[in-house]
Formats: sequence, structure tokens, C-alpha cells
Amino acid sequence: MTEHRPETPPLSLIVLSWNNLDFTRACVDSLRRNTDVHHELIVVDNGSTDGSREFGRDVSDKAVTHTENLGFAAGMNSGLRVASGSYVAFINNDTTFPPAWASQVLETFESHEDVGIVAPAVTAAGNPVTVRETPGQDRIVLTPFGELPSGVVYVMPTGLIKGLGGWNEDYKTASAEDLDLAFTVWAHGYSIVVDERVLIQHESQASVRKLPDRKALYRENLEQFLDRWESIPLGSTPLVGSIDPETFKANQERARTAVIWIRRMLEAREQARDLAARLESGSKPKKRRYWLISRS
Repeated sequence: MTEHRPETPPLSLIVLSWNNLDFTRACVDSLRRNTDVHHELIVVDNGSTDGSREFGRDVSDKAVTHTENLGFAAGMNSGLRVASGSYVAFINNDTTFPPAWASQVLETFESHEDVGIVAPAVTAAGNPVTVRETPGQDRIVLTPFGELPSGVVYVMPTGLIKGLGGWNEDYKTASAEDLDLAFTVWAHGYSIVVDERVLIQHESQASVRKLPDRKALYRENLEQFLDRWESIPLGSTPLVGSIDPETFKANQERARTAVIWIRRMLEAREQARDLAARLESGSKPKKRRYWLISRS
């Protein structure tokens, strides 16, 4: 007897690829073997030239292909537009997934109220908040606007991310759009949970290391993130969910305060580095701008 499958899957898996075929192949293989809930696989190819586009078409339930690299946010949004699952997982292609990961993540949504993002733990990331060496037992609710999760894998209710307008495509190529989305989720009163029970293997920066002058890109995107949240008009965006306008404005003010402190912290760190370099070399070093790796 053929097993009945519901037409609407609980989970849509969106894997974004830009070359690195071997990584995408390993990611897809682990997802197909270890995703223990009914799902649809959406591979979005951002203009690959190494066979990744053809591979994505062959293995996907739904394939999205682009002729050029549209960047992380636009690529993920193109997958989101065709997603039909109740939840959606945004996945970097340089990841592999453990058995039963999906049922554990979806259970976290059921056991915690008002969860906007579940971020599984990862083995490597530029941002250490979600990095773990071994799986744990805890599910940690992050401090809003304080503990910033790395966006290697974000799982969200599909209705929520669509209601928020998807990923912010103003950020070029890759970086800082994950921080922007986290702040947007917090501003609307939702929580972000790190599920330590699920540990994702991650090859950090597998794709972005191929970008030309990626450090300058990180600096520019981080500045854009800080400027946006420091100057955003309170209550200026449409409300999503049940949050009341006054709480929304208060959360945006908390976000503004947080980015002011982030900016000050990063500037102080760079000043300390400049001083150390000056003392070591005996000459004034070149002026540098701070930067932060967020997602990769």
C-alpha cells in the first residue's frame, strides 16, 4: 500500500548554492537521509558554473536557477516564494545534518511560545553564539538584541517570514542580512532559540571565501546594518503577529540602543588593536574600519 503523504509538507528545505558542488551534494544527501518529517527540497542555484545548477535540478522537488549570483538574501527569497511547507529551513550548502534533526527542531516550536527562529547548533561559524563541539540537551532562548545567532541554518514559520517580507535584499551578496532578520524578529516580539540537541556540521566560509575583497564587503554590510537600526523610524514598518504598537516601538528602541553599543564596542576593539600595533612597530598604523563576520 502506498503511504499517504499530505499535499502540504510540514517543512520546506531551501538550500542555496553557488558553485562548491561537492558541498551541495553532501548537504542534499544528508538532508534526504536524515530529515525525518515529510518535506520538500528546494535547491536555489545562484549562477553556478561547476555543474551545481544541473545537480540542483536533478535532486530537487522544486529547483530555482539564476543566471548570476543574486546574493544570499535574494537567493533565499526566490526559494521562499515557491515554498509550501508550514515551516521553512534556510540552509547554507556547506552543511550536513544529523539523524532526526527536523523532528527535534519542529518540536522546539511546539514547546516554546512565540518562537520566530530556531537556530540549530553548528560546529563552526564566525559568530560563536551558536557554535558547539558536541550536541547538548538544552534549548536556549537568546537575549533579544544581545546574543546574536549565526545564520548558518535558520528554521522559521513560513507565514512569519513571508509576513516580515522575507530577507532584506538591501545587503550586498552575503553578510549582515542574518543579523537584520534576527533584529526584525525580536522587534516583533518573537524569540530566537538555539537548539543544542541538533548539531550541524559546517564548513565555515566555504562560499564567501571566494568572493573578491570579502572583508570590505563585510565592513560595508555591517555599517549598513548598524546605520539602519540606529536610525530606523520607530513604528515605521507594518506589524506582524499580535504585538501592540507601543511594545513594537519599545523593541525598536532596544534595537537602536543595542547597535549603538555594538558600534562602540567594535570601535574600542579597533582602537586597542591600533594601539598594540603602534607600540609594536613604533609607527602609526593605517586607519582601519571594524568588521564582523555574521553568518558564515
